[in-house]
Amino acid sequence: MKVLITGGFSTLGRAIAKEFYSKGWNVYITAREYKPSDYFKVIEMDVTDGESIEKALSSLDSLDVLVNNAGIFTEGYQDELSDELFDKVFDVNVKGLFRVTKKLLPLLKASKGSIVNIASINALHPGFGKTAHYDASKGAVKSYTASLAAETGLRVNAVAPGLIMTDRLKGSELESFYSLHSVERSMVRSEDIASAVYFLATAKGIYGQTLTVDNGYLLF
Repeated sequence: MKVLITGGFSTLGRAIAKEFYSKGWNVYITAREYKPSDYFKVIEMDVTDGESIEKALSSLDSLDVLVNNAGIFTEGYQDELSDELFDKVFDVNVKGLFRVTKKLLPLLKASKGSIVNIASINALHPGFGKTAHYDASKGAVKSYTASLAAETGLRVNAVAPGLIMTDRLKGSELESFYSLHSVERSMVRSEDIASAVYFLATAKGIYGQTLTVDNGYLLF
């Protein structure tokens, strides 16, 4: 079984890749800059560049699961946000997902495979401020997921993570706020999100759904 994960060197991308690898899958990950890996097959590719995608993925002859994980997060008050920054977020988070999916759909249809897109709780609930453009991009991912499942008949689903636990956020005010407003009183482990991704990738009978993994943040 073969899986391709975009943005494979991010905190979440690595966790997803490790989850599939631990289950015996052949794991392909993409990155804008090549880095060697002892476990995964690394593909150098830019999701904002159609020619890069075509060149990088044309050698694939089969695929069972696509995980659209590549994404960027930026902040900015909407009355100050530039068109360029708005377009950059949508170019990666929405159009990048579209470009990769379009390229790999024939392989996924041939294998009757599945797609898991990474959305965000920001698609379901306002973010933490200055993120309306980012929230809108992840809302588009959620809608695209449901529509693509209906259009293609493939198992296309999404995971909406909460705030992911990273070294950068440990001890921050954001960590404190999130912990006080979630059932588990902590940010979300990337490994828990990866487990949800694997579940949706392999479970039968689930189409067009967005599964929230947020330690209960949206319950408050």
